[in-house]
Amino acid sequence: MSLTKPVAVVALGGALGACARFLLSELWPGIWTVLVINVVGSLLLGCLAEILGPDRLWRLFLGVGVLGGFTTFSTFAVDAAREDAATAALYVVATLVPALLAARLGMLAGHVYRRAVARRAAA
Repeated sequence: MSLTKPVAVVALGGALGACARFLLSELWPGIWTVLVINVVGSLLLGCLAEILGPDRLWRLFLGVGVLGGFTTFSTFAVDAAREDAATAALYVVATLVPALLAARLGMLAGHVYRRAVARRAAA
C-alpha cells in the first residue's frame, strides 16, 4: 500500500479529533478540560486497540488520527509548566494516573467485547 491512503486517513482523523478538542476547550476553558480529554482519549484508545486488531486503516484513522488529534500531551505539558509547583504536580498526577488506568480499562473492555462477538459468531 502506498503512503497516500494512510496519510490521508490520519490527516482526516486528526482534523476531526483536533476540532473536537478545540470545541470542548472553547466550551470549558482550563487545564482540567485537557485532563478530561486526555483520560477519555486514553480509555477510547485502549478499547480501540483491542477491538480493531490488525485493521491498519481503521487504527490509523481512529487511533493515530482522531484520538491522536483529540488528546494532547503538548498542551498538557505546557499547561503544567505554567502553573505553580503544587498545582502542576497535582495536575500531572491527576492526569497520568487516571489516563493509564483508563487505557487499561479500555483495553479490558475491548477484550471483553471481542470475546463476546467471537462467542456469538461461534454459536
